[in-house]
Amino acid sequence: MYVIDALRKVPYRDTDGTYIWHPPSPKSQAREVPTRSDPRGQFDHVTPGTRPFSAAAVYATVRCVLEIWEYYLGRRLPLVLKGRQKRLEIVPRVTAVGDNAWSGEGFFEFGFGGGDPRQPNCENFDIVAHEVGHLILRRVIGTARKGPLEFERRSHDEAGADLISLVSILHLDRVRTTVLEETRGKLFSVNILSRIGEYRLGRGGRRAGRLLLQNKTMRSVRGLLRRKIDKFGYAKPLLGAAFDILIEIYEARLVQRELIRPELAKRSTAATARGHPGIRREFAKRYRANPDGFDEALRDATADFARILALAWRKARHSGVTFSTVASHMVTADLQLNHGLYGPIIRRAFAKRRIAVRVRRR
Repeated sequence: MYVIDALRKVPYRDTDGTYIWHPPSPKSQAREVPTRSDPRGQFDHVTPGTRPFSAAAVYATVRCVLEIWEYYLGRRLPLVLKGRQKRLEIVPRVTAVGDNAWSGEGFFEFGFGGGDPRQPNCENFDIVAHEVGHLILRRVIGTARKGPLEFERRSHDEAGADLISLVSILHLDRVRTTVLEETRGKLFSVNILSRIGEYRLGRGGRRAGRLLLQNKTMRSVRGLLRRKIDKFGYAKPLLGAAFDILIEIYEARLVQRELIRPELAKRSTAATARGHPGIRREFAKRYRANPDGFDEALRDATADFARILALAWRKARHSGVTFSTVASHMVTADLQLNHGLYGPIIRRAFAKRRIAVRVRRR
């Protein structure tokens, strides 16, 4: 893959997702001089806030996310398929994209948060990881097919891309440390992780994201399916269930390490985001006693969750993609990987969202 810092570039895709033209960008395209590494092969000499920094940062993020997920998938992923484009092209700053980011066959290109040139989306790890997530899902599951299930598949892919971003971000030590310090170990709360999701400029200029900690069910979003609108909104039950699973696996890891009692984990699962100050105080007390243990539990839980997701998606390539099939594959994947250790957690999370799990109990 390679980065082209193209100037005054016309986006490859229109605002409705249709292609205007296709990569690669012609050599006649005006562009900045490529960013060079130092003699050690490093880019830490590049100044933040500059175009060279954007180019180096987006390349590093794409590489990071791909390496994380190729590890969990157990194989290398082709970045481009056979055709005119031989390598993956990354364009850091495309003004005409607005506050969006696009991924397509053979390319990524990024706009600016809220259209503000001081907020390049290519420097936002979450946004870049989300777009890489779309590429990963296309390679692992295949492209969405036209038909009655297309809307659900596209909704799944938005949730899946957010989960790929979430797992990738949790591999950054500083993020884990920050979120644990912020929450004192109680991750069933509104925090950095639960706010993961590509932001848009909300009302009054406020940034809005796709909150992972929410109680949407398939019943509450069925109108979106009927009208085939808002794939992000329709994805919320699946996204919320998956986030619940990750956090419950983390709390199970805490119990396993005897960092919290099983009774506290059960009360935490049932607690609301802002309520139950007593539970927060108990978590804070236990966290202060062993912050490194909490960090190791979160790291291990992230790996467990990622392995389950990766295997479930591999299975989905042959079965088709609906929320129910992916949920069922997660139960099956846990049986294969962990002898069903997390089966009750997975089933409970999807049942709460009214997503059917069709796996025979052993």
